[in-house]
Amino acid sequence: MRAEALLGANLLMFLAGLGVLPVLGVARSWRELVGRSGLAYLCGTLLAGILSAHLALVHVGFGWLGLAALATASLVTCFWSLRGSQRARWSRPGWIHVAGVVVLVAVVVDYARAFRVAPLNRYDAWAIWALKGHALYAFGWADPAVFAGAAYRFANLDYPLLLPSFEAIAFRSMGAFDTRLLHVQFLFLLVAAITGLFALLRDRVPAVVLWLSLLSVALAPAVFDQLLTAYADLPLALVFCVGVAASGRWLLTSERWALAVATFCFAGALLMKNEGSLFVLAVFVGLLVVAHKRWRALAVAAVVDVVLLLPWRIYVRIHDLHDINYSLGDSFDYDHLHGRMGVGPIAFRTLAGQMLDPQQWGLIVPLFVVLVVAAFVTGSRTLPLFGLVWTVLAWIGLSWIYVISRFEYSSYLDSTKARVVASVVLGSATLVPLLAAETWARLRARARAPLPSGDEWTP
Repeated sequence: MRAEALLGANLLMFLAGLGVLPVLGVARSWRELVGRSGLAYLCGTLLAGILSAHLALVHVGFGWLGLAALATASLVTCFWSLRGSQRARWSRPGWIHVAGVVVLVAVVVDYARAFRVAPLNRYDAWAIWALKGHALYAFGWADPAVFAGAAYRFANLDYPLLLPSFEAIAFRSMGAFDTRLLHVQFLFLLVAAITGLFALLRDRVPAVVLWLSLLSVALAPAVFDQLLTAYADLPLALVFCVGVAASGRWLLTSERWALAVATFCFAGALLMKNEGSLFVLAVFVGLLVVAHKRWRALAVAAVVDVVLLLPWRIYVRIHDLHDINYSLGDSFDYDHLHGRMGVGPIAFRTLAGQMLDPQQWGLIVPLFVVLVVAAFVTGSRTLPLFGLVWTVLAWIGLSWIYVISRFEYSSYLDSTKARVVASVVLGSATLVPLLAAETWARLRARARAPLPSGDEWTP
């Protein structure tokens, strides 16, 4: 019965997400709603998680009743917004899409065999994330006795509450603190990200390229291994990479709804883990570099994300919570930095080795680098420059964390190197199909372009 209850809760999240799509501007008609419904599950999941995390700060629990109310309100909004709009039409999907869906379903079913019985036996999963999720489930809110208690400093109390709130929703739905079935909820996050990417890119990328890219993400060994740990790094990467894909689409098309989706995903990343701030900042810098003429839209998106993060930052300030490992202030602590500057290059090279490890991520990063170079060669600038700027900034930022950390760098780097790069790798992966489509389109345009007058070749 717990499994059925968990599925029911996720169905409500999907319905809630459907109602969010018109609000974000993703769907302005029934036809667009059906065509882009793949984004509904991820949007509904983020909406429930963000709302639950904020309500937890003001002594309000969020479970079945909250999900039902959210889904009902969203659907009413959806019907009201789309009344009288263009109706959806059924069209037969191509065989490539059918084959891709079949393979993806087979992969998820195979993964589920492990996820439904896996024990919650990794330290951070038990002592940080599930501890907070259980506390939210048991107390109904972010009681400072736990979430700001000195006895729980080891649990990184300054980390945001989106993932623990997400876990608490699952526990309330199942009616029990089920530490095995909880892993299935993490698997659902992978499904949400893949379907969201499909909806974002299906009309911009050839079907073969799109499905090869999506399956390369789903089948990457690190995706399975890291999701199964129930740590926050891979969920962060999955939410963040959809935001990167939406940002790439916005750069190419200037569609407001794409930027709205990116903003929503980045809010989820900010509330997932502290490192999300680094990745989101890197992306906004990349967007500003290549789209500075559209700075007003970017400013609005940044303000929305900051506002959504603000309640948690206020809670952190009120209770004087801080990271026991590092703080940005350490970047200016010269006494602390003295003798640690050599850590930066070591971390930089080590993280590069992790991103290029084919046994972890396949050929995602090498392919991204090749396509960035190819895009520059064919004359494209916007998308490859964006990808280059944000990935390099994120890579440097991650390396700097090991410099300012209070931990002994070698053990800290060794224990975290494989998972902290997940957001950089998956963010790059989502730009691969867009880069490939853009490069191919430019090559075809060159091949079809007539030679200038007087330059015709004669034997």
